[in-house]
Amino acid sequence: MKQLHRSLHVLRRRTQTAIRNSSLHLAFTLPVLVQLFAAVGLVGYLSFRNGQQAVQVLASQLRSEVSARIEGELESYLGDPHAINRLNATAFSNGDLDIEQATKGEHLLFQQMRIYPKIAFVYCGSARSGEFFGILRSPETGRLELSYSNPDTNFLRQHSSLDVRGYRQHFLGQTEPTYDARVRPWFKSAISTEGPIWTEVYLAFTTGLPNVTASLPVYSRNGRQLLGVCATDVVLPEEFRTFLKQLEIGQSGQAFVIDRQGNLISSSTDEPLMSAVGDEPELLAATQSQNAQVQESATYLLNRFSSFGRIQQSQQLTFALDGQRQFLEVLPFNDGFGLDWLIVVVVPESEFMGQIQLNTRITIVLCGLALAIALAVGTLLAQRLTSPILQLNAAVKEIAAGRWQQRVEINRTDELGELADSVNQMAGQIQQSFERLAEQRNAFSRFFPPEYLQFMNKQSVTEVQLGDHVSRKMTVMFSDIRGFTNMAEKMKARKTFQFINNYLQRISPLVRTHNGFVVKYMGDGMMAVFPYTAENAIDSAISQFQKVQEHNQQIDTQSPSTFAIEIGIGLHFGKVMAGMIGEPDRMQPDALSDTVNLAARLEGLSKVYGAALIISETVRRQLKDHDRYQLRFLDRVIVKGRTEEIAVYEVLDAEPDMRRRQKLETLPAFEAGITAYTNQDLDTAAQHFHTVCTQHPQDKTAQLYQQRIQYLLREGMPKNWNGAWELDHKR
Repeated sequence: MKQLHRSLHVLRRRTQTAIRNSSLHLAFTLPVLVQLFAAVGLVGYLSFRNGQQAVQVLASQLRSEVSARIEGELESYLGDPHAINRLNATAFSNGDLDIEQATKGEHLLFQQMRIYPKIAFVYCGSARSGEFFGILRSPETGRLELSYSNPDTNFLRQHSSLDVRGYRQHFLGQTEPTYDARVRPWFKSAISTEGPIWTEVYLAFTTGLPNVTASLPVYSRNGRQLLGVCATDVVLPEEFRTFLKQLEIGQSGQAFVIDRQGNLISSSTDEPLMSAVGDEPELLAATQSQNAQVQESATYLLNRFSSFGRIQQSQQLTFALDGQRQFLEVLPFNDGFGLDWLIVVVVPESEFMGQIQLNTRITIVLCGLALAIALAVGTLLAQRLTSPILQLNAAVKEIAAGRWQQRVEINRTDELGELADSVNQMAGQIQQSFERLAEQRNAFSRFFPPEYLQFMNKQSVTEVQLGDHVSRKMTVMFSDIRGFTNMAEKMKARKTFQFINNYLQRISPLVRTHNGFVVKYMGDGMMAVFPYTAENAIDSAISQFQKVQEHNQQIDTQSPSTFAIEIGIGLHFGKVMAGMIGEPDRMQPDALSDTVNLAARLEGLSKVYGAALIISETVRRQLKDHDRYQLRFLDRVIVKGRTEEIAVYEVLDAEPDMRRRQKLETLPAFEAGITAYTNQDLDTAAQHFHTVCTQHPQDKTAQLYQQRIQYLLREGMPKNWNGAWELDHKR
């Protein structure tokens, strides 16, 4: 014991002496060499020890990724039929689909089949007598055909070809026996659940192929009467099976989908998924698959859980097949509409072990090579590199602090000298780049205004991504120069652009000064939004009309190259989605919603009613003080593309002084005429509007009501008419 203690003391003393007497070069390189030896040894050891763990991690990630892709594809593949059913149910209840008489509606179903090529059959059945009406994709030719049955066909399914627009052409034939939609599984399932549902997998009546059907009951608009059921067929498993075959699951991995009874719904193998039992084909049980991986995986799951129905959550398992370890993941899939399937992914361990072992050997070789190079280079360059590196470090810190004029003075011709030159060049290039970025940022603001960035909650235009959007209620403005086409025909191209730009330069700032921003320019028109108050939008519009009137007062009426400007503006309030549309390499801001469409319609109505500024009832309701503006009720209309009526008003504050005074003077007679017109007292209404036109012959709205009254007196009053007028043009 004493001898050992004496030996350790001598070794410690000699080590201290060696360190004190060693050169700086050795003191610098020795710790590095020791660390390199330790690092290489540790890396080699961990590479050997963690091989199996890496296999499991990679296998788990692969299984999870493949399962997630399959689940996502199923959700996408099986989500479209329910969306189609909802559209067709609405069309059914609104009368756009004539299911019972089969007189109209085939073009609607035709367009759906064109949009969704994976759908095999779209149809609806009536609860009245089992009438049937739908569009199918021929399994032989892929051609779309109309198929329907009703009392006129003795409930035999008749088929007709369709033209390119989806309208029936030629009779193709009929099929037997008689067809009663009410007894079909898809009809009964939807009625029993009173909501969207999937049927069990079955053989299609028309094609004889395995199908699964999404169905939805259709009720009357008051929800009290069952009208029928709309359904969509998806052929299984051919379309989805192609997707499974294209998945990359190693060299020999497999993926398949089974129902809770263990029947194969789809598989990445090439084997048939139907088996013959007597004269009736049935789905193939996974435990009877000819593929060993599929068969053993299903058998293992059945033995482990006793029943496929007991697998309620994702499981990652392992089992042996022919002495080789297999990684298995099973994931339940339930779409909430009745589908209850299992997604299974199985991958052999051998898919990973060969690569892991190769990577381990490569790691060891590379570590050894790196160690040898580090020993040689570190020993030769340790002292030579220290001083210039410190100098470079100090210079780079100065540059990083923003002092771009900093330069490095190292008179060397080796790599450090080149590095010093590169740092100097980098500093100059960075300085130039920042100057160019500042110029580009200023240029971007012309195409992407700061107000829009602030509205999108973005600090910089570089943060904007395709699809970024904000959805909120706001006031939408559409403005347009009336008669601009005729003006443009009298001007040259250069003068046309100069005219438009001068006009937009006058009115666009009036949008921003009232807390709004321009979404886009549309030739001589403009769309803007006001996110805060409706008063902002109206005040901006009034300011624009005043600016236009100032322009008209200043023009030279004797010059043929100058024109008086008359504009129309429409305002509507509602929910708007404002964001970025286009493609990754070409984006632009836009605003989308029914609110935007209706605002555009209102701008078009300003021409019809001869009003400068038209607002909707929803805008008027947003006003905190209804007496702030001089409003005149114009009409209740149903614009093209809508079924609901909307009340519209004109803001007299936007009219020229003379026209505003004339409309205010005739306002009592005008309102009396509106009241009589609404109460269907047409003779009294005609007298009032005659009075208005006598005092103010240019009142286009009063003239419009006179024309309507003459039409109603001539043609008669429509049944159940409430005073609303339906327009058959957009703008």
